[in-house]
Amino acid sequence: MSMPDRTPPTLRDVAITAKVSVGTASKVLSGASGVSAERARRVWDAARLIGYRRNEIAADLRRGRPTSIGLVLPDLTNQFFVDIARALENHALQHGYQLILAHANENPERETERIRFVMSRQVAGMIIIPCRGYQHAIAEARECNVPLVMADRVDDTFPANTVTTNSRSASTDGTAHLIALGHQRIAFLVNTLELVNSRERAEAYMDAMRDAHLARHIAVIECGMTAMQSHATTLKVLSGSTRPTALFTGCNVTTLGALRAIRDADLQIPLDVSLLSFDDAPWMSVLRPYLTSISQPVEAIGHAIWQLMLKLLNGEQDEFVHLRFKAELLVRESTTYVSAETAVTG
Repeated sequence: MSMPDRTPPTLRDVAITAKVSVGTASKVLSGASGVSAERARRVWDAARLIGYRRNEIAADLRRGRPTSIGLVLPDLTNQFFVDIARALENHALQHGYQLILAHANENPERETERIRFVMSRQVAGMIIIPCRGYQHAIAEARECNVPLVMADRVDDTFPANTVTTNSRSASTDGTAHLIALGHQRIAFLVNTLELVNSRERAEAYMDAMRDAHLARHIAVIECGMTAMQSHATTLKVLSGSTRPTALFTGCNVTTLGALRAIRDADLQIPLDVSLLSFDDAPWMSVLRPYLTSISQPVEAIGHAIWQLMLKLLNGEQDEFVHLRFKAELLVRESTTYVSAETAVTG
């Protein structure tokens, strides 16, 4: 037996139920001022009672100005991306915009579909942290003539406005910290060298090792895009005949995989192996040993992305802008001087 069709309640239905004019109901539900508290309460009560939902896309079309900004992220299991989304939503709300969030699950095909979905919501602008490759994302935004800001996995060669961390200097600082502690067998664990920022971090690590005359110990290991893949790869690294005395992980997800591998290899941090994480997270300064990390300035990056988007929306930005921010090395308990025994035997 088929269910009877139910026509969605309209703004007029809300007005009739609340015993106010359609104009008053519209004012209340759009957040405009100039309506008494009593009337506003009646309108909201009526909307809840009959199940009315405001059509924001239609409202934007009536206003002639969209008030939504699209945000497409590659992965919601990465704390850094979650922190960026939180910062951007706060900025959007402060300026009267809503954020429409979608995630690509590290899949370029899904990323394209998600970008198209968000675009279909009639957004005023797009913010994208890309998966592998970026041309398709830029092409989609240009096809819809939507202002675009790209972040994190970007560099100055992108034909778009970009905001990121200075990965090279941060990775150089991290590698120098481990070398200063006497480590020579330092393995750099990276998700994939196909990502421009991951490649920059790996290249800076290699340059720092060469400058310290440790080229023979360079080890860049691609671990994959998930913590499970990183765990399996790191476990193999730790099971080798000559174990690294320090691991430098290239991102949050790689760090999680490495931690599980160190545990499964029955090793202790930092007694058996030091661990340095590129990316910080709240739990890293809660669980012992506290993890030494490279902290990206999330709030500064989020603010810069939003300010750049506002300039694009207001037609104040003509040429591409490429912004980079300095990261901070936070020395905690997971990195220490290499012991003589570990340095020799591994």
